Amino acid sequence: MKTLITSLFVCLAYTCFSQSKTLVILDQASKAPIDLVQVYYPGLDIGSISNADGKLKLPLLEHDIVISHINYIEQTMPFNRFKENDTIYLNPKNNQLDEVVIYNLNLKQKFKDILEHSYLKKYATDKVIHSSTYKETFSVNDSLSRIFQAQLDWFSKNSLFKSNSPIDKQNIINLESVDYSKIKTLDSSIATTKAAYVENKIFFQFMHLNLLLELLINLTEDYEIETIEHNKHTNTVYFNAALKQNGELIYTHDKSLIVFDKDYKAIKQLKFNMVYNTDFEDDISRINNIPYKKKTDYHSMELSFHTLKNGKYSISYYISKLNAVIVTEHNTDYIVSEQSLFVTKSRVGEKLKNGNIDFYTPLFENIPKSLNTNDVKILLTTTEKDFLNKSL
Repeated sequence: MKTLITSLFVCLAYTCFSQSKTLVILDQASKAPIDLVQVYYPGLDIGSISNADGKLKLPLLEHDIVISHINYIEQTMPFNRFKENDTIYLNPKNNQLDEVVIYNLNLKQKFKDILEHSYLKKYATDKVIHSSTYKETFSVNDSLSRIFQAQLDWFSKNSLFKSNSPIDKQNIINLESVDYSKIKTLDSSIATTKAAYVENKIFFQFMHLNLLLELLINLTEDYEIETIEHNKHTNTVYFNAALKQNGELIYTHDKSLIVFDKDYKAIKQLKFNMVYNTDFEDDISRINNIPYKKKTDYHSMELSFHTLKNGKYSISYYISKLNAVIVTEHNTDYIVSEQSLFVTKSRVGEKLKNGNIDFYTPLFENIPKSLNTNDVKILLTTTEKDFLNKSL
């Protein structure tokens, strides 16, 4: 299990975006920017997602848009209003909750029911190519030291991960273009600044919901329901739990949440907040050969789904954020590594035969020389732009 430590919208093919529009999404009351707002054209299955500054870029088409976020009231906006406004304000969803209750729900049984009875009915399990934006940032002691963002095609044989089959037999990655890539030169005594990453084989396997459900069923214990928020479309369950292997506590869920549909037949979104109980481990950096100790403190994981035109759910985005401590002879460094995949288009029924990136090396170290930079689909934050603009 220790080796397991460590989007936007699903679309049909669309070939030409003649114009695009940049929006800012803010909270109505606080005027604070809202991250991970999904804005899309429902009739076309084309969309985008906001960054931490609340900004996103969307092709300008003469259709109404839908604005959606897990914590805010969904709204539909006519094209004329959307075209004329550069800022959109959202109201928190708790203003429209039908009910907030605290009681004992058998979560493990709900997971079993989905996996055994409704998974194949509710989720797209055909072969599919996901055109996606992949992004990663790496910070040491609250300072960015690496950023990488690229466009790639990710082929998945189906949405069922098979643990007895190698990840590269079920998935293929083809890197299409690179938006940004920068690695800051730091003191050589920092053991893994250039080397640290979550392996592709681990990152991509956790985008398969059935694997997460199996972990929740087979290795997770001591479920405690904090609250359940009901409305006419969803049931949002906040819970605590513990994941153990061979009797050893690996991590605890701290106010993690799962958004079920109204009938508990499918999961529309989840966010795991995992607090680790592991000790320091000895390792040697693969670039500078520096002995060091490492420990994971916290890992958050967020997975969201979107409904295709055929009515089935398919992945829209996946985000993994890892907080760790690295100790060398001279330094104690606090590490934050974040990796994201935002699906911008899905081609159901198509297969990618060959890829140019394997699952056992980091993406930022395997950039084909022939790649060009194309139009950026997922915007960077002000902090990330400042980092890119500073000289090494």
